[in-house]
Amino acid sequence: MNYFLVAYFMAGLFWATFYSTWLIAFGVGGICLIAYYSTKLFLPGSTLYQYVLSAVFGLFMTQFIYQMHGMFEMHFFAFIGCIAMITYQNWKLQIPILVVIIIHHALFSYLQNAGMAGIYFTQLSYFDLRTFVIHVFLAAVISFICALWAFQLKKYNELQVGQSIQMAEMQKEVQFSLERRQLSEEKNRILESIGDAFFAVTHDWIVTYWNNTAEKVLKTPRHTILGKNLWEVFEGSVNSESYKRYHEAMTLKRYTHFQDYFTPLEKWYDISAYPADDGLSVFFKDITERKISELLLLESEKRYSDLFDLSPLPKWVVDIETLRFLDVNAAAIKKYGYSRDEFLSMTIRDIRLPEDVAKVEKMINEPVEPNLLINKGVFTHKKKDGELIQVDIQSNSMDYRGKKAKLIIAHDITNQLKYIIEIEKQNIKLKEISWIQSHVIRAPLVRIMGLIPIIKNMVPDDPEREKVLEYLSSSANELDEVIKNITQKTIS
Repeated sequence: MNYFLVAYFMAGLFWATFYSTWLIAFGVGGICLIAYYSTKLFLPGSTLYQYVLSAVFGLFMTQFIYQMHGMFEMHFFAFIGCIAMITYQNWKLQIPILVVIIIHHALFSYLQNAGMAGIYFTQLSYFDLRTFVIHVFLAAVISFICALWAFQLKKYNELQVGQSIQMAEMQKEVQFSLERRQLSEEKNRILESIGDAFFAVTHDWIVTYWNNTAEKVLKTPRHTILGKNLWEVFEGSVNSESYKRYHEAMTLKRYTHFQDYFTPLEKWYDISAYPADDGLSVFFKDITERKISELLLLESEKRYSDLFDLSPLPKWVVDIETLRFLDVNAAAIKKYGYSRDEFLSMTIRDIRLPEDVAKVEKMINEPVEPNLLINKGVFTHKKKDGELIQVDIQSNSMDYRGKKAKLIIAHDITNQLKYIIEIEKQNIKLKEISWIQSHVIRAPLVRIMGLIPIIKNMVPDDPEREKVLEYLSSSANELDEVIKNITQKTIS
């Protein structure tokens, strides 16, 4: 419209060259421009400027008629304005220009007919009523046609816009449907390909999805459960752990993970339930074999614990890499004087003599077949109070809670070794006594045995008799002294 207004204003300047109507060209043309642009500037959110523009086109027509001294052809500028207003697609915009035309024709024809000089409405000598009516009628017809075109154009555009919007919505719906189908198919592919069993239910516990793995794990075909109430199909599970945890997850809108035993199939399942806006999604898998292994392991660990803790011999488990105590039994705590916590903060080096540490580390790192108990020999251990004891060590390689370790059995043989030393001492004494018996005792005993026959053959008054008796007494005293020495050795 800016181009139309500029063109009309420039046309006014052009018409001014014929009859020197510059004041009218600048004055009326300027007022029209100011009226239009000020309305558009100060009322940006209003359509009032459109109505002002319609009236401005009518005023430009009156200006051109005046400037050209009533030239009839200037009326066509009003019709051009009517056509231009069609672009706004508002039939009411034809009213202001039609009103201006009627007022202009009525007022200026009257003034010209009355003989007022300088009106310049028409070049006719007299503008009668019939001519006035014909002019107004033609202007009204043109305005009506333009209004009708504006109305039809608006309807057509609205229809086109509506169809375009509808088409866009349909395209969006189709696209959304395709995307939703693709997502659904992708979701189904994922749910069917995962190793876990999966099913989904609504808030009313109606099953909406049941994948292939769920069919196999629970031995329930998909067609027998889809669209049905979960607890009607599995009514035996009502009030079970799964029943309670599913309801808890649904009510509290909180994820839950648990294990449950399904009696009809005699199976253990690991279950994860995820609440959603439309219900509950459940993933689960058969862990029966793992559960049995765990139970057997617990039973095995209990047996090990009983054998370990109740053993009368001190036992401990040592980490092969760090040599730290991983476990000790009650007998070890009692024998060595350390508490359990103290033991677990120590290494095996702490109960050995410094000179034995290298030997111990070598022994610990020696490869041993599992479950084979190896006798490692006798070692010196140091108790908490500093007492040294001699222990016979046996060891066995094992896996202790994921760590490579060795089970050590320590048998205190300190007293046995003392007994052996005492026996060895006694044996030495016996050897000495035996030597004495075979050598020292025999000499005086032989002399005595030789003197007795001599005394028997001697007469009572034989002068040698006293001398022989002295020899006999001396040998007897020597024999008595030897016997005393033997007795003393035996006692010591």
